[in-house]
Amino acid sequence: MYTLVIVDDEKELLEGLSHYFPWESIGFVVAASFLEGRSALSYCKQHKIDVLLTDIRMPFMSGLELIASLKQLPSPPLFCIMSAYNDFEYAKQAISFGVQDYLVKPASFEEITKTFLKIRENLDGTLPKENSKHEVEGRNPLVGKTFALVEKRLGSCSLQNIASELGVTTSYLSRLFKEETGQNFQEYLLKEKMEMAKAMLAGKVGYKNKDIARALGYQDTQNFCRTFRKYWGKSPQQYRVEMKG
Repeated sequence: MYTLVIVDDEKELLEGLSHYFPWESIGFVVAASFLEGRSALSYCKQHKIDVLLTDIRMPFMSGLELIASLKQLPSPPLFCIMSAYNDFEYAKQAISFGVQDYLVKPASFEEITKTFLKIRENLDGTLPKENSKHEVEGRNPLVGKTFALVEKRLGSCSLQNIASELGVTTSYLSRLFKEETGQNFQEYLLKEKMEMAKAMLAGKVGYKNKDIARALGYQDTQNFCRTFRKYWGKSPQQYRVEMKG
């Protein structure tokens, strides 16, 4: 699951994109949303994100100024602009900053979906480069690749589809993962899902339980809530209240 930050000074549009667009179904989770660029810049300096979707004309800091600042980070996100201004000069500047795509408001559901599926393909293409952070000296490279695939496809991955992608049998990968890490794959996958659930509950977007369940691959919201309570000893709602307090 890739993390997304949305920035737009139109409050209704921002809320609609953050809360009602089905980002999880195309592999993204909204980590935070902001009405202006300075707050977004501060957040992105403190949190690693994968994609920034921003308007151009905003108070205090424009979208292009925000992108220029974020380009200075050691690991900048990918950028996508959505603006009412279909202006060649803006587009030219955006391209010079390495912006992935330029959506013109009002962008349709199909346009946003198509654009972000393309962005996800670009992010998926970085997986081999990112495997290195999961690799430990003496560890089988297949385990490092397994970690990377879980990180990027948390809501849709399984031992079966990872094994298939890596060209090995499920039983071999299961045994190898246990030998190399000391835990079985299902335990690791559950831990990652429950950590992501906590992050989504504590975030500023205000995800509902059903949204989190869907993002993490649970078909039934009650099943997700039961699993969360069993794992953390409290319900999602109790944890949400604790974080707000």
